[in-house]
Order: sequence, then C-alpha cells, then structure tokens
Amino acid sequence: MKPMTLLFLILFTALASAQEPDSVKEKRMQWFADAKLGIFIHWGIYAVNGTSESWAFYNGHVPYDDYMAQRKGFTASKYDPEAWVRLFKESGARYAVLTSKHHDGMALYDTKRSDLDVIEQTPAGKDLITPYCEAITQLNSGRQRRRAR
Repeated sequence: MKPMTLLFLILFTALASAQEPDSVKEKRMQWFADAKLGIFIHWGIYAVNGTSESWAFYNGHVPYDDYMAQRKGFTASKYDPEAWVRLFKESGARYAVLTSKHHDGMALYDTKRSDLDVIEQTPAGKDLITPYCEAITQLNSGRQRRRAR
C-alpha cells in the first residue's frame, strides 16, 4: 500500500472513531469481538482471470487495458445470493460484507455516478447488490421472527 494511502486510511479511521462516544464504540467493538466469524467477499471483474483484485493494475502488475478487458467475461452466471446466505448461516457467520464497488471503479450495482457498473459494462447486465441484500434481510427477518416467539 502506498504511504499516502495508508496515512489517509489511518487518519480517516481515527477521525471517524473520534466522533463516536466511547460507550457506543465499546458496545460495537464488543459485538464484533463476540461475533467471532464474519464473511468478507471481494468480488468483481478481477475474478474473471483470477487477478489479485484491482491492486494488480494499481501496482502495475497488470496493464490497465488488460485489467478492464475482464469486463467482457464477467457474467455472474453462477451468482446465487440465497445459496451464499445459506452457506453463511451454516458456517455460523454472524455478519457478511460484500465489496459493492472496489477501487477500480466498477460497481456491482446501478450507479448514477458513471457507467462503470456491471449492468452497463459486463454480460452480467444486472444489479448484483440488491438480491444479496434481500437474501441477507430475509435471513435476518427469519431470525427476528424466531426470537419474538
């Protein structure tokens, strides 16, 4: 990671956490510690050729044009957010994070800021975030109904 980028991230994190009352921060951090297992999914056009996320072009390992050419192969043909969520639940994960827009600029949703999204730029041609959020919400709704009984 570039030194300036790292410095920015450290400062941003410090400023963000400074805005939060200590009691709120402690409660949130305790939840995170108790959760133990979480799922982080980094998914985007870089998966087409097995490129190491978008850092590959940022660090000069893959030329930009070669990196962006992966858009043509991003079909999301095996995308099944309901199956993902079932797997999360079976694994015991308490939270899940999906990279919705990596720093390559390619969004997995319909962004109004540019045409750099999987809907307009890839054969996938659809929003991939809404179905993921709906699957997570359904799982959480089921948990809440069971707790209320």
